[in-house]
This record gives sequence, C-alpha cells and structure tokens, in this order.
Amino acid sequence: MVAILVPDNYGSVVAVALGAIPLLGFVHGAVTTAFRKEANVPYPHSYATIEQCKSNAKAEQFNCAQRAHANFLENAPQTMLFTLFAGLKYPHLATAIGVSWLIFRSLFLYGYVYSGKPQGKGRMLGGFFWFSQAALWGLTLFGVKDMISF
Repeated sequence: MVAILVPDNYGSVVAVALGAIPLLGFVHGAVTTAFRKEANVPYPHSYATIEQCKSNAKAEQFNCAQRAHANFLENAPQTMLFTLFAGLKYPHLATAIGVSWLIFRSLFLYGYVYSGKPQGKGRMLGGFFWFSQAALWGLTLFGVKDMISF
C-alpha cells in the first residue's frame, strides 16, 4: 500500500487545477459557441472557410475563438496534472503559478478573439502562459526526483 500525504493547504491547488482551469474551458466553449452561431458555421464543420471569413467578420472571429479553445484543450490536461503533482511538494508555488497560467490563458483568449488584430495576432498578449506551464513542469520534475530512489 502507498499512502500519499497532501499538505494542509492542498485545497488551493485542487481549486486551481480541478476548479478554475475547467471553468476557463467552459468559458472558451461558451465564447466559441456564441461566435459559431453568428458566423453561420454549421456542425460538424470545425472552422469557417476563407470565403465565409471574407464576407462575415464574425466568421474570422469564430475561427480565432475555435483555435484559442483548441489550444486551451491541447494544454489544459497537462497543466492540471502538473499543478496537482507539483502541489504535493510546493502547494503555494504551484497554486501561484497555476493562477498565473490562468491569467495568461485568459489574456490569450481575449487577445485572440477580441483584439481585432489580423490573423489572431492579439493572442501574443497572453503567450506568456508557456512560461507558467514550463515552471509547473519544472516543479513536477523537482518533486519526482525526491520520489525516485536507486
């Protein structure tokens, strides 16, 4: 049997990883769904065509929202896992970095969809989420090294 002891303040880690990150995913979905309707992109099509984008500015915005959401879905699972694992040893730091990831991801969504910059270039506003994600990965590695014994 293996017992995993969690720090007393692990609740904040769980709140970020299993509460706030999925909530941001829901926001992404809601934004994307709203623009899908305005762009007239029927299911099962994932994106508006170039022709649709030329004739309807909302179609381009839908594509940006869809891509921001897809990028979120590509990165959220590992970030949740890294936050949970790193939080076992560094709960305050993992929580703080997880919150910074959420802030940068929110800026990424806002910049991508609402900045009005062509080709979604506004997403660079939140591109620093990569640094937060890398920091969580690094904390996870530091935690793992203490668990491995040879």
